[in-house]
Amino acid sequence: MPSAPKDGRSSALYAPLRRRMVENGDWDRISARLARELNESGWIDRFRDLSKEMARRAEATGGVSVETLMTELWPQAEGEVPMAIRQEIIGVIRKLLERQIEF
Repeated sequence: MPSAPKDGRSSALYAPLRRRMVENGDWDRISARLARELNESGWIDRFRDLSKEMARRAEATGGVSVETLMTELWPQAEGEVPMAIRQEIIGVIRKLLERQIEF
């Protein structure tokens, strides 16, 4: 789950918008769509395999925690989300927000 934005203005908007998205089911629908798209693109399999490989290599030196795997893989995983999927999900979120907020 993404963390809240760091700047104060965005942070003040993030919590109530996320709460509203969770309450009306939009959060789950967007999450399911993202998971489906990432799975169809092979992204999930690629990072599952990469995490298994890292864990196997770390076994020789005493293992690795899930937290360490996440810390090491997160930047790469986030950066390798296909641009088409990223833009599609951002578009879905943007349309949702435009319906809920007057700009």
